[in-house]
Amino acid sequence: MTATTTTTTLRSYIAPPQTKEKLDWAELEALDISLLDQPGGKQALANQVLSFINKNGFFYVTGHGLTNHQVDRQYSIAQAFFDLPLEEKLQYSCDTAVGDFRGYKPRSTGELAARDNDERYNIPKFTLEHERPHPELILQHYEEIKDFSLHIHNKILLPLLRLFAYVLEIDEEYLVQIHRYEAKGLEYLRYMQYYPRTVEEDAKLGNLWAKGHTDYNTLTFLFHQPVAGLQVQQPDNTWKYVKSEPGPIIVNIADALEYLSGGFLKSTVHRVTRPPPDQADKPRLGLIYFARPEAEVKMKPVQSPLLERLGLQVPAAQLKALEEVTAEDWARARIAKDHRFRTGIVKKQETEILAGVHQKYYD
Repeated sequence: MTATTTTTTLRSYIAPPQTKEKLDWAELEALDISLLDQPGGKQALANQVLSFINKNGFFYVTGHGLTNHQVDRQYSIAQAFFDLPLEEKLQYSCDTAVGDFRGYKPRSTGELAARDNDERYNIPKFTLEHERPHPELILQHYEEIKDFSLHIHNKILLPLLRLFAYVLEIDEEYLVQIHRYEAKGLEYLRYMQYYPRTVEEDAKLGNLWAKGHTDYNTLTFLFHQPVAGLQVQQPDNTWKYVKSEPGPIIVNIADALEYLSGGFLKSTVHRVTRPPPDQADKPRLGLIYFARPEAEVKMKPVQSPLLERLGLQVPAAQLKALEEVTAEDWARARIAKDHRFRTGIVKKQETEILAGVHQKYYD
C-alpha cells in the first residue's frame, strides 16, 4: 500500500499531567533489554524474570530504542483519527461478530453505553494478508506507523521472546519462529480512547471502565498513558495501580504465552477504573501493541526442562481441550464472545470461550 504524497499537519500531542492523588502503586520490575547484547546481560535478565514472574504479570521494558518523540507522534495520529467525523470512521469498521478486530470499533450508545465506553482503531501487520482500506489520515502517515510497528515487533517483542525461551530452557529461537512477522496472523497496533463519565454514571458501574480480564495474545505493550486507571491484580487478589511514565513501556503477559509456557508465564489480570478526581474529566487516550502467535500455532505447552521440573501449571483438562486449538481460533472466539455482550446479543457475559475452556471474570 502506497502512502499519499500530501500530509496533513498533525496537532502536537501534549500528555495530561500525572495525578497528584496518593494512589497505591504496584511495584514493577524494569527489564532493560539493551543488556541482552552485553556480556552476562541475558543471564542477569533471566534471573530478574525468575524473581518477579509470579508476583506481577506487568513489567516495564526499557532500553527499547523508541524515543518519546516517536511515541508522541503516534499519539498525535491517534488524536487526529478520533477527531474525524463518526460517519467517516464507520466506513472502516471491523467485523467483531466473526472475531476480526482489524479497523474501527465505535463506543456503544444508549442502553449499551455502560458496557463499552471506548473507541478503537486497530492497524494490523503490514503484510499482503492485511491490505485493506484506511482513512486518508492513516494513509498519509502509513510509513511512519509501519516503521513504529515493525520496531516493536523486531526490536522489542523478539528479544523478549528469546529471553523467555532462555528462561524456559528451550531453543532461544523457538518462540521467535512462531511469531514470524510475514506469516499469517493477527498482530496489531491499537489507538484507543475512553471517554469520561459523570460521577453518577460511573457509580452505577462500580467505577469500572473495563472489568478485570486477561488479554488473549502473547504480549501486550502499553505506551505512556498518564491518566491513572490501569490496575493489576495482586497475588492476594487486591488491586494496585500501574504507573505510566515517559520512556518505559508497560508490558503484560497474555493467554497465548501462558498456555505455551504451561502456565509458568501467567496471563496478567488487569482492569481500568475511573481515574482519580484530578483526571476524571479527561479522555484516556491509549497506544497499545498486541503481539500474537502465528495463526496456525497450536495452544499447547512447549517441551521444557523447566516445566518438567516444576510441572505444568495449567489444569490438565484445560490443556487437553486446547491442544488442537490454534492461536487464530482462540483470538476469534474471544473477540466474537465479547462482541455478543457488547452489542446486546446476550444479556450476560458468557463464560465459555472455546472447546470447553472458560474465561474468568474478576469483578
